[in-house]
Amino acid sequence: MKTITWLESTHGDPELNELWEFLAQQVEVLAAGRAKTQLRHVSVAAGGIRTPANRLMSDAAILGSSLNTQMESDAVIIGCWGAPTEAVRSALSIPVTSLPDASIRAVGSLARRAVVVTVAPSLAPIFTDDLVRLGASGFLRDRPVRAYDPESTHEDVLRAINDPTDLIHRFDKAAEGAVRDGADAIVVGCGYLASIFSAHGYESVLNHPDVPVVDCNRLAFEHALQLLALDTAGIRPTQRGYVRPVGAREDLLAEAAGRLADSGTPKTKRRSSRPGPAAVPG
Repeated sequence: MKTITWLESTHGDPELNELWEFLAQQVEVLAAGRAKTQLRHVSVAAGGIRTPANRLMSDAAILGSSLNTQMESDAVIIGCWGAPTEAVRSALSIPVTSLPDASIRAVGSLARRAVVVTVAPSLAPIFTDDLVRLGASGFLRDRPVRAYDPESTHEDVLRAINDPTDLIHRFDKAAEGAVRDGADAIVVGCGYLASIFSAHGYESVLNHPDVPVVDCNRLAFEHALQLLALDTAGIRPTQRGYVRPVGAREDLLAEAAGRLADSGTPKTKRRSSRPGPAAVPG
């Protein structure tokens, strides 16, 4: 049986173990016995993707962890939005997908005016740029990414594992606005929320049962299985489209990935002059 690694873009804060255990269980639910699953975290906490510098470091952490994982995996799912899918795909010899990549591929066949709803206003322009860069179709032309406000914290997410009422209310309010603007589907723009909503049966906008709330995690898992089937049939990323590092470049890339994994998380940090809420990283 094939093994699919679900790569979490955070370093796995032990204070959030309840969330990681829940997420791992939900990934197994998505597999439904069709593949073995394992949840892995990146080795370095890069501070999310909300500034260019943080995103660059986050992308490097995801790439390095993916390279270090591929020997024990048959496919990798980058379980976050804002994922460096193309770079990881070009570096690995196994199938790679991610929440945005899989969502974009599926939505183009399933909807005509979909909207992504995510967890923080600061992420909306970042995800919108990603949709454009990845050539998304099937999304609402005007404001294809929305966010609820106030944004959620990790504490909100932990509470929602057992009682998601508050987060569903915030999410649904943004989704309702998108429907008024013409949306015909709502894609969950957060892997944590996607698992929680599916587990609690939130599958359509509350006042619009004909507008589905789509689980991005399920789209990603099904896409990974499809890519595995194509890989078995000899259909893989093109050499010219996804240029792979070879020879010394491949060796040095693997060495750098190993050093990144060994570096760990810095023991010290600068004190911010403007502390803010403990927001869910993105």
